[in-house]
Amino acid sequence: MALISSADLEAKLGRSLTADELLAFPTLNNALQSQVEKIIGSNIESVSPSVRYYDGGVQHLKIDPCTAITAVKYVDDDTLVEYTFLDGDITKEPVNRTLKTMIRNRDGRFVLGMNNVSVTAKFSIYDDTDTVNIVKNAMLDALSAEIDSSDNIKSESIEGYSVTFESTQSKNALDQITYLFPEV
Repeated sequence: MALISSADLEAKLGRSLTADELLAFPTLNNALQSQVEKIIGSNIESVSPSVRYYDGGVQHLKIDPCTAITAVKYVDDDTLVEYTFLDGDITKEPVNRTLKTMIRNRDGRFVLGMNNVSVTAKFSIYDDTDTVNIVKNAMLDALSAEIDSSDNIKSESIEGYSVTFESTQSKNALDQITYLFPEV
């Protein structure tokens, strides 16, 4: 199920979608959602917990945006568990937010290694309502700009002769997302 429905887009535009727009909507919406998920490194929709692996050697381990971190472990080259961190060993940060982007090892640096820290979590922004609303609004802006792309068109009329051309300035509707996730 996609984050944005055709009814959401119609409400944003203040009109009904044409037959051609309705036909193109699923393709545009899915492409945009895939692009946004690639930008932020996480899913937008609800997901089940999954495991991702990160390199150690730091005290503050940057992770992909996620919620509901259920396990942090050291693993060997064969991904066999060597040590499971207790809740008191780590801090899931930012502490006062639902969406987590970092894990801090309270005892110092994580052991140096490649893909030796496994994190089990819901790698999605879905459970963080504030973030989802910002992303949804940015996606709606991008879709509506695609449909009503009059922002980049200029017209000029001189003594009965008309010229229409595209401006070199472009409006990036996804700027809100890159502001929200500055590490990407």
